[in-house]
Amino acid sequence: MEDLKKKALSAPLSPGVYVFKDSTDRPIYIGKASKLKERLRNYFSSKDPKVVRMLAEAVSLEFFETRTEKDAFFLENELIRKYQPKYNIRLRDDKSYPYLEIRMGNEFPGIYIARRARRKGSLYFGPFVPALWARRIKDLISILFGIRQCREKLDGKRDRPCLDYYIGRCAAPCVGFISRDDYMQRVKRAIDFLKGGVERERQRLKQEMWDAAKNMNFERASYLRDLLFTVEEFSRRPTFDLNETTDIFGFYQQGTKWALRVERIRGKRREPKSFSGESLEPDPVIAIVQFYERVKNIPQRIVTAFTLIGGERLKEYIKEKFGRDVALESPVGDENFIAERIQREAERLVVGIRPEEELSEVFALPSVPYRIEGMDISHFSGKEVVGSVVVFEGGKPVKEEYRHYKLDEKNDDFANLAEMVKRRYQKHTPPDLLLIDGGRGQLSAVLEALSELGIKVNAISFAKGEERIFTPERDFVLPGDSQALKLLQRIRDEAHRFAIGFHRKVRQRREFKTVLEEVKGIGKKRMLELLRKYRSLDEIRNASEEELAAIVGKSEAKALKEKLNENRD
Repeated sequence: MEDLKKKALSAPLSPGVYVFKDSTDRPIYIGKASKLKERLRNYFSSKDPKVVRMLAEAVSLEFFETRTEKDAFFLENELIRKYQPKYNIRLRDDKSYPYLEIRMGNEFPGIYIARRARRKGSLYFGPFVPALWARRIKDLISILFGIRQCREKLDGKRDRPCLDYYIGRCAAPCVGFISRDDYMQRVKRAIDFLKGGVERERQRLKQEMWDAAKNMNFERASYLRDLLFTVEEFSRRPTFDLNETTDIFGFYQQGTKWALRVERIRGKRREPKSFSGESLEPDPVIAIVQFYERVKNIPQRIVTAFTLIGGERLKEYIKEKFGRDVALESPVGDENFIAERIQREAERLVVGIRPEEELSEVFALPSVPYRIEGMDISHFSGKEVVGSVVVFEGGKPVKEEYRHYKLDEKNDDFANLAEMVKRRYQKHTPPDLLLIDGGRGQLSAVLEALSELGIKVNAISFAKGEERIFTPERDFVLPGDSQALKLLQRIRDEAHRFAIGFHRKVRQRREFKTVLEEVKGIGKKRMLELLRKYRSLDEIRNASEEELAAIVGKSEAKALKEKLNENRD
């Protein structure tokens, strides 16, 4: 370390590039400075853990003087590109968004999710942003057209189709239930749909939905309505047609962590890419330069969704390296919408997506829900009916705002929920999102109660077991690693725990009251004193007669013990 310090102090006060090397003489960090000596001296007083770790690995230091800071920038980039030091920004992990692939090379093409559009003979659609859309549209294609999703080799040896056929997601070419000509007609319709020709399928679904409703098959009509909603949502997804070739960048850093997001717009075609990692001093200019070193395809315009310092150096580098001018601009008009999203996605790559943000995207909410309330009902065959409301704000429970409700005794969850909703929101401001423990029936009862109050609330229900989520328009099953799913599970389980806990207390009090009322001499006052001291009948059974006599009297204590022992038998 002392040798490194001496070398650093011998550096000149001029622009240049410095290189820290490890024991194998390989560069581990390369940087530039307007004053080499001052910059290098700062490293040895730094408390940053990553700097300390880098210095612990470094055994030698080199520096190169340059005439100008511009020359230092060019040299730094060339050395980073050549050596790829471990503590510099390195664009290696390309986290591009998924495509849908229809593998046309197979006798019976299937539809799959792909991270790269590379396979010869396949057709690719996308990329899909957010990635959740790729899964939704893949499932939709299988439902609408019966296109297989399996990767099984179709050799005619299968005796019966798989589950996908029985749930209406595959035409079962594996067992000969459809000819190749008919199957390829379906593939052609699916391709037309993915290219934007959705009107034919929209009209078909509408007609089938109305036919099902006329025939009183409301379950089928509801299912078709949900499909229609997804088709219309797909057709409404925003597209941008910019006349000039444009790359829009987002960059976010937190400490040594960084992420670069870029969306390349070529007419109506969009190609999003993202990179993330850690480095000592994340520099977006270096990251963008490295990006163009990889793709070697310079647009007419570069738009940054963040304030870029050193933009002139970037323009000069592109001019000198690639021999063309590029406009470096801030977003304007419709670009603002894209730029805000790209910058938000770069931030998510560093800090992760908040569950509430994922909820907003998945359920197409008008805003990110900050306050979420969860409701549950608990009863025993319509007796001791209680309801619970739990409150989460910013993804965290606000326990002081939890509430219990004693409800009319009826064995009807729909009516019980409706009663609680009316009592709750006649007095309290509705949340950003209301979560009901149950299925579509429970959700419908809640929405009807809210409608009677003249209140509009974003409400969903969450069924246990299959973990299916219901909205007024359709139902979802979120992937197991979804942060939104985990938040909803926490809220649902907390509402259930809170309801069950209160229900037990109510039942215990009723049992107390039933038994104590049968003991002569124990009135309301003494009963309340017992309830305050003992939490259950078992605790009273285990208490001595002397302890009980101090509360209810000697003869009453004896009678009470006899009554409790009689009940136990």
